[in-house]
Amino acid sequence: MANRTGKPYKDGELEVILSLAPTKDNIRWLSILLERSEEAIEIVYKIAFEHGPFGENADIQERKIIDAKERVGISIGRRKSRA
Repeated sequence: MANRTGKPYKDGELEVILSLAPTKDNIRWLSILLERSEEAIEIVYKIAFEHGPFGENADIQERKIIDAKERVGISIGRRKSRA
């Protein structure tokens, strides 16, 4: 189902992902709807909410996810990119 592997997220897609709780069912449905792998959806959640070394080298994606979190109004998890 990963037809869009390596392609940028469309406007609003990160906000939709972050608007839903990271449950297994939500990840599965988002994967289908956004034509991304479940792993790709999980990476968005990991970058948004986990601290530690995960995603250290994904500066651009990290910035986009943090910006999307601000637009959605999420106030927990990482708030600034490491770069």
